[in-house]
Amino acid sequence: MADSSRTGPGRGTDGPPRTPAPLSAQAREAIRQRIVDRRYPQGSRLVEREVAEELGMSRVPVREALRALVTEDLLELLPHSGVRVRRLESTDVEHLYEVWEPLAVQASRLAARAAAGDPEGLAALETTLRQAEQAAAADEGAREVAAHTAFHEGVVALSGNPLLARTMEQLSWQLQLLFGLREEPAHMRAQHAEMFRHIAAGDGDAAAASTLLHVRDSRTVALRSLFKSDR
Repeated sequence: MADSSRTGPGRGTDGPPRTPAPLSAQAREAIRQRIVDRRYPQGSRLVEREVAEELGMSRVPVREALRALVTEDLLELLPHSGVRVRRLESTDVEHLYEVWEPLAVQASRLAARAAAGDPEGLAALETTLRQAEQAAAADEGAREVAAHTAFHEGVVALSGNPLLARTMEQLSWQLQLLFGLREEPAHMRAQHAEMFRHIAAGDGDAAAASTLLHVRDSRTVALRSLFKSDR
């Protein structure tokens, strides 16, 4: 999102000049987003020259970005040359949810304990719920995925545990890939709202229980959506 407070390239109104991200990092972010919103579908081959032309960059930063995304498991090397978008299998989904479930539950429990002392964090979390509802009403899938991801990131931020935040950050793009793949029925958004109510009330046990239900339902929906996409 553009920063309306900027007075010039790379400069905010109340801070020093911002150093632009290296081109390879910009390319990495752009390619990631295209994978998540399925402009680059699972299994599709990415040609370095074509990606560079699309992004308006030279091939060197794009090459570095593609290599980095291989290490993130969003891309995979082809036997002879090039890369393709990794195709998720049911075992990938299972493994990701096995890791995410206990982390998400603990994040909600900690967020509920911290909520009273962080009204700004709580308000930011509530904003993501409204954004998801607005995106769903407008049938804007990519924006809804971003809002759902922001909700879970907001819970982690509210928890106040930096180690948990760093660990969850490693899962972020894999989770977004799943969120983009799956169908997003209304009851999943309702579960986010329930999680928020318990967190706002400071009820750690209820927040943890509602999160556990949500993550397990999310896993079921993700697996069902993955099956449909393979038919």
